[in-house]
Amino acid sequence: MRTPRRFSLLAALLVSLSCFVPLTAQQAILNVEGFIKDSVTGEPVGCKLHIYSPSGKRVTISSNSKDGSYLQTLSEAGPHKIVAAGHNVYRKEFILDIPKSEKFMVIKRDFTVRAFVEGRLLSSTMSAFDRNAATLSESGRTAVADLAEVLRANQHLNVVVKISGDEDLLAPLRAKQLSEYNKLHDAWAKAVKKVKKGQPLPEEPVMPPAPVDPNEALVQSRFETIRQALRDVKLADVRVTFEVKTVAAAPVASAPVAEAAAPKGKKGKKTAAAPAPAAASAPSVSKEPNLIVSIGKVKSIFD
Repeated sequence: MRTPRRFSLLAALLVSLSCFVPLTAQQAILNVEGFIKDSVTGEPVGCKLHIYSPSGKRVTISSNSKDGSYLQTLSEAGPHKIVAAGHNVYRKEFILDIPKSEKFMVIKRDFTVRAFVEGRLLSSTMSAFDRNAATLSESGRTAVADLAEVLRANQHLNVVVKISGDEDLLAPLRAKQLSEYNKLHDAWAKAVKKVKKGQPLPEEPVMPPAPVDPNEALVQSRFETIRQALRDVKLADVRVTFEVKTVAAAPVASAPVAEAAAPKGKKGKKTAAAPAPAAASAPSVSKEPNLIVSIGKVKSIFD
């Protein structure tokens, strides 16, 4: 009675093994190879490639920076996710379907990515802020939201944010300062005419130092607005560099020479009349973007 039972168990085991062997033998080891190139320039790119198998396993390799070539051996059939990422490229995902095969084979696939190039423009916004204020406009909010999304998706990306004012706010201050000085200078010149020989001359007024440019404080406030908008982005405080973009100064028009004559010198000779200072023209409204974002320092994948 025991012998048939042992025989039946052995037979069942053999049947199980006969079913298992073909299943495991269906997939042979194969190679995936190709080239990674820049989608804009067509130049080879060396970057990290993270390959995720259908079972969830991950392997990371790097493409060759000289020719962009890569090679990886796989042993699992099904859709594989390939993620190109790193310090020098935009994150990009690809799906590569590995067929079932019992023989060794080579699959060739080339991919294109967008490389980070230091100084390359990411965005340029004409009126990113309300006029002469630190409040973002609708287009500014959109630009900053897009920047935050790019920074989150590419955690190795560094950017340079250039911000300027909207117009030359210093010109009106200079014009007012010059106007007041000219009045003092004219009054002095008239007083000089009335000075009799041998009497001391009145003290000539001195041009005051240039006023502080209001755009300096405005741009700093705009920097803070962007910082607050990016506060939830990982390491934004070190990945975002701020620079001041200056507004073109208003042209300065020369004022006519003062008509008042200088006092008489020795032997009744007259000295040359002093010219009046130049006068500033109307404020210069900028016609350039006041928010520019470009790619900052790019690290190598080996840094």
